[in-house]
Amino acid sequence: MVRKLIVDIDDELEKEMSAHPEVDWVAVAIKAIRDCISRRERCKFYDTIVDRAIAQDRKQRSQERKRRSKSPTKKS
Repeated sequence: MVRKLIVDIDDELEKEMSAHPEVDWVAVAIKAIRDCISRRERCKFYDTIVDRAIAQDRKQRSQERKRRSKSPTKKS
């Protein structure tokens, strides 16, 4: 199924685009949309990895604090 997308551009951008009639601006827009989606998916993937690493680090720090609080402290 094909969908239509209407994009409003200002006069300045239209003038710049008109200076390059050899460019298929529809193809440029489609590629930009695909690239954006791809970047967002990669970010989601890496965010998941980072979130897991942060959670693991917090867990380790919490366990370390608990161990320290249970161990007897030296008195001078």
